[in-house]
Amino acid sequence: MDAMEFLTLPMQTSNRLRRAQEKVASLKSLTERVTTKFGLDSEPVSHSRNMSAMQDTIILLTEAKEEEQRRQEELAAVELKVGAVLAKLSDEKLYDFMVSRYLDFMTIEAAANEVGYSYSWGRLAVERGVAEVQEILNGMESDRESEPGDSDLGDGSALRF
Repeated sequence: MDAMEFLTLPMQTSNRLRRAQEKVASLKSLTERVTTKFGLDSEPVSHSRNMSAMQDTIILLTEAKEEEQRRQEELAAVELKVGAVLAKLSDEKLYDFMVSRYLDFMTIEAAANEVGYSYSWGRLAVERGVAEVQEILNGMESDRESEPGDSDLGDGSALRF
């Protein structure tokens, strides 16, 4: 995996989480409409009434909530891995910039302003940061190839591609 693919993992994972959250919200809305349609709020349910639509909706909602939880856990794990690699950058300002850019999802201009620099500095910082991240990832891959087991992220967790 190259550095840009690695650095964009949090954004991609965040987008998948957002879609899962939207699905949960949509299914909650559908559940409310189904409940209203069947009059479950105000009248007793007839035993002969077909409740499969409500049951199907509840099952879908439960599955969507489970998916949302998995996506939240996935995002947390990806953020930890990317953060651990960024922590190995050579310069503190570069680290702050890269965290703002790739973990806080700021634009280059906003991330550069966050650390007190210009947009042009930010463009150069992206190039420098991506190059350093690539070196770190390459070093981790060569460590993994030379030693059996997982690569070291400094916190005892493993980086898997």
